[in-house]
Amino acid sequence: MNRGHDLRALALALTMLPLLPAYAADWSDTSVQLRQGRRFTEPGNPEPIAKTVLNLTHVSGDRLGANLLLADVLKSDANDPATGGGGGAQEAYAIVQRTLSLPAISGQAISAGPFKDLSLVSRLDLNTKNVPFAPQVRKLRLGLEAALPISAGFWNVGVHLYDERNNNGIVGRRVHFDRTWSASSTWAIPVGSGITFGGLLDLTGAKGRDGFGAATRPELLARATLMFDIGSRALQAGFGYEGWRNKYGNDSSQVVGSSQDAVMLLAQYHF
Repeated sequence: MNRGHDLRALALALTMLPLLPAYAADWSDTSVQLRQGRRFTEPGNPEPIAKTVLNLTHVSGDRLGANLLLADVLKSDANDPATGGGGGAQEAYAIVQRTLSLPAISGQAISAGPFKDLSLVSRLDLNTKNVPFAPQVRKLRLGLEAALPISAGFWNVGVHLYDERNNNGIVGRRVHFDRTWSASSTWAIPVGSGITFGGLLDLTGAKGRDGFGAATRPELLARATLMFDIGSRALQAGFGYEGWRNKYGNDSSQVVGSSQDAVMLLAQYHF
């Protein structure tokens, strides 16, 4: 992997640290994960792409809510070539998220129906990738997130207002998409001795026209993993699936590579 791009990926994640609040954490968890698959896709590319993804995730909670910092570094094989050649493309993707519990900030219990907590949520996504398209994603989500009352692990669902800006290096201009909505669900639930079922579901509405002038479509991303403890809960290994429909808002029926079904192998270590 290109060392300069690695450093930019690290810098991208580190620049987001000041956005997290400075409250003393009541709890925290940091993990590194390696996942690998051979049938990832990219819009406009008819070839299956092998990718290796190195992930760093930090979550913590304080008296008012919770923080999430996530950074992915993705390395593609030659079927997803980097600009100027020299092998597969490299991508960096970072997320910073803050939730504020409504009961915590109001000091009053909130009747939230079937939910055990209801929070305000703000999330920022950033990316960069060394391909001719030269994406520079900037996504902002503002909304509500609810925690479901399960006996172990967590299961959250949310709805948001969604605003996205990106760069289109093919036509040489930045794009500000129409504001739309998004809905999400994330979970990690013990399903047996030393076994955890985790995943995410992310649905984003159509966001107007893209940089080529094509109408976007509602986008669906789904990821599910089954992880097994190895020796202790700190080290886990398992497998998973990542599915995508209308990837990045491209119409899967019109744009090759906009639909994905990828099986992954994973290893993860918690600090």
